[in-house]
This record gives sequence, structure tokens and C-alpha cells, in this order.
Amino acid sequence: MRVLCRTLFLAALLTDVLLAAPRLRADWTWELPNERYQRMNMFERAQYDKAASQFRQNSYKSAAAEFEKFKIQFPDSENLPYILFMTGYSHHQDKQRNKAIQIYEEVLDYFGDRVEFAAPALYFEGIAHLDNGDVRQGMELFKEMADDEDYQKHPLAAGAIRQLADNEWRNGKKEAAIKYWKQTCGFAKINPGEAGVARANLTDYYIKERDYAGYEEWLINAENRDNLDHRRWIAQNAWERAWGNFYHDWGKYNSFNRDEKTKDMRAWYDWFKRQKEWYEKKGDLWTYYHNAVYFLSQRLYDRKETRRVIDESMPLHKAIQDPGQRNDRFAWLADRLREGGDWETCEYCITMISDPLYATYKRYELQAAKGAWDDALKLLVQIEQANNQAWSPRAFGEHARVLKDVLGRYEEAIKLYQQINQPPGTLWAIQECYKRWGKLNEALSTLTEIENSFPPDAARAAWHKAWYQHEAGNKAEAVAQAKRILKVYPKTQESSQAHQLLEQYGVATGGGVTEAGDGNE
Repeated sequence: MRVLCRTLFLAALLTDVLLAAPRLRADWTWELPNERYQRMNMFERAQYDKAASQFRQNSYKSAAAEFEKFKIQFPDSENLPYILFMTGYSHHQDKQRNKAIQIYEEVLDYFGDRVEFAAPALYFEGIAHLDNGDVRQGMELFKEMADDEDYQKHPLAAGAIRQLADNEWRNGKKEAAIKYWKQTCGFAKINPGEAGVARANLTDYYIKERDYAGYEEWLINAENRDNLDHRRWIAQNAWERAWGNFYHDWGKYNSFNRDEKTKDMRAWYDWFKRQKEWYEKKGDLWTYYHNAVYFLSQRLYDRKETRRVIDESMPLHKAIQDPGQRNDRFAWLADRLREGGDWETCEYCITMISDPLYATYKRYELQAAKGAWDDALKLLVQIEQANNQAWSPRAFGEHARVLKDVLGRYEEAIKLYQQINQPPGTLWAIQECYKRWGKLNEALSTLTEIENSFPPDAARAAWHKAWYQHEAGNKAEAVAQAKRILKVYPKTQESSQAHQLLEQYGVATGGGVTEAGDGNE
């Protein structure tokens, strides 16, 4: 740490030096620790409260002035190091970075051995330099923090070290970056956020390099080698990073190196297969199969291996005693395979569903994914005709949705929504069908029915009428309806929207109903 280079404040420090330093908190905060606050006299508290209140209200310039007053009024306070830091920190938040840097340096010069205050000063001085665009100076301060045996233990050091690692990585210094990322991982308990970022970066590195021996060497030691929770976590951590980043190409792949991506995914999956024993010993084989099927069907697209894994997992699924849970498991598998375009294996999993209507609905989803809408709708009709309390309503709703949103067969959709007859939801769908079909009057009439019959939806229906008239170029009707909304529904979001529409037309918003009618006919 930095040593005291001046003696001006030694008398003020004497009492505080003899007192035990407060325990560092995992979630660092600028607030004065309560035990220190309690030791203040009433006058110190009053001034501190003024400064802290201004800071909490984001009035940073005023906060800096109040902290400065505290320093002048109570030069012998044991909390002087903290007050000095907060003066600089307030200037920093007020974007007076050069002034903040100067004060942070004072904290380090006068109170360099007071880690609970000096470490934040060092960290935020580095941040201030970065904010000024001086990366070199910022990184020098972060390195000082990383290398100092006292400062490096402070929770904020995790952020300094992690940013130092990222900078080394950007400059092509992989070994240095890895060293600092690993150092950041040591903050898992007192700064889990920064530790998590570093852990993710390291995991990504080992996967992209296909260095699974290095990955395991980093995370496994003599003490945790046979710890089931830890070994399963190692596999799960790698799966989560691989699952997300192979989808986003990881900043490594492009149209010219697709083969490289496939090789990397294959290497990862080969390693993951070897982790099966840890899931099994933990009694969590389903998570293993879940991860494997997901990755194979939607990342690696290896249908042969997907089918092998599913066949291998069959005894686990079939052993589920509850038929509903067992069917849900096979349905989940079918969904993942359908999403990955593996129609054949999807159908294979559907055949394992013992509930005929459940299986039929999954076959509908499969045909829909293929775009075979005639076959898909026939399956929905089968479920509808079964008159099953659980499945038939779902089939009716999906049938109507497909007619409306996918096929644009609005007349058929309207008839089906009328048959379903669950207002106001079906009425909203019907008015949307009319609108898309180009039947504005019918859409407006349906909206009026909603407005008159369903008070919770009334303002929303009224606004739709105004907007539909606006879109149709019917200015007089749109203005009349918007003014009516201001009068009838004054304290709603729709009233605000109506006000904006009227402003767009350049119409004064003081009136209510106009000569054009009340808009509710």
C-alpha cells in the first residue's frame, strides 16, 4: 500500500488508528458503516446527514460542498479519511473528474494505510482516468491495486483486476489476462458479479481453445476432485457458456470458417459426454440428457447422435410413474426436436405419449412447423370434435389463431371466434379480423360492443376506434373520438394517447364531444 508521506493529519488519525477497522462488505457501498456513524457526536451526524442526503438525491455538487464543510468543521474527526474520499467521490459523480482525481490522491497520500478508504480511492481514481480517456493511467492504477497485498483484498479490487484482465486480452496478452481473470474469480463471495464475469471469460477461453484439460486443471484440485456438486457444476457451467455462445458465433466464426465452428462444437460435446458420470452419481441424469438433446438438436444438428441419446434415455423416462409427468417429458423432447427440424425423431417421441389428444396436439405442432397447414388443421379438428374439457378449447383457440394470424382466412376465423364465444377476448380477435379484412365499420361496431359491455376494456376500445379512424384518413371522426376519450376517460393512458393525436392534428384539447358525433354510434 501507499505509505504516509505527510504528517499533517497524524493527530486526527491517532484515535481512529487504534480502533478496529470495520469488516469489508460484500456489496460495497459509499454509505458510512453504521458502527462509525454511531460513534459520531450529534453535530457530526447532522452535517453528515446533510451531505449524505444530497448525495442520495443525486445532487452531487451540493454533496461535495457539504462534505467539504464537514472536513472544515471537524478536522479531528475519526471519519476524516471517509469524508475526504466522499468529497472526491461526489465531484466524480458530478463529472468533475480532474478535481476528483486530485482528492483521491490526497486520500492515498494521507491515509494510504486505511484500506477501507484508500482502496476505493485508488479504484475510483482509475475509473476517473478511464472516464477521461486515459486508459494507460487507469490501468496502471488498477495494476497497483491488483499487486498490493492489502488493496487487492477489497471488494472493489475485483472490478479493477477484471478490467485489467480484459485490457490485457484486448492487447493480445493472453497469459496475463488469464492470470488476472483467475485472480478475480477469487472474489466469488465478496464480489460475485465481477467474479462471475471473469469466470465466464475464462470458461469461454478454454472452450474456444478446446483446452478442456486446462479447464479442468483450473477448477479441479485434490480437495474437490470427488465432490459431486462441484463436478456437476463444472459441466453445467461449460454447458451454459457453450449453449449461448455457439449460437452467437462467439466473435470467432464467420461464413468462411463454419467447419471450424463445427469442430469446436464437436470437441465440446465429446468432453461433455464424459461428464455424464457426475450427473449420474448426483442422481440428476435428466439434466444431462436435457443438455445433450438441446445441444445436439439445436447447435450441432447431429440427428444420429440425438436419436442415440434419446434411445439411451428411454429407460429413465419410462420409469416415471406419473403418466402426466411422463407425457410431459416426451412432449419436451418432441418440442426440442421439432425446433431443431428433426421431424423423424420428433414423431418417434410423440409416439411415446400415452394420452391420445396430447399426442395429436403435438402432431399438429409438428405439421405446423413443416408448414403443412391443411394437415395441421385437420388434427386440430379431431381434437375439437373430441369435446374434451382440457384439450378441445385449446384446439379451438389455436385453430382460430391460425386462421387469423397465419392464413388470413378472416371470415372463417370470425365464425370460429363466435363459436368459442369467450368475450371480451374473442371480441378483440373478431375486431382485429375485420380490421385486417378491410371492413372498418364492422371493426368499429365490434369495438363499440366491447366498450359498452366490458368497462375494464372500455378506454382501450375507444382509443382503437380513434386510431382506426386516423389510419383510415377520417380526420373529423378521429378528432371527435379523441375528444370524447378526454372527456369520458380522463385519467387513463388512452387519454394521454388521444391528447397526443389531437396535438398531431393541431386541435385544441379543451373541448369534449364535437359536431361530428360522440364517436360511440
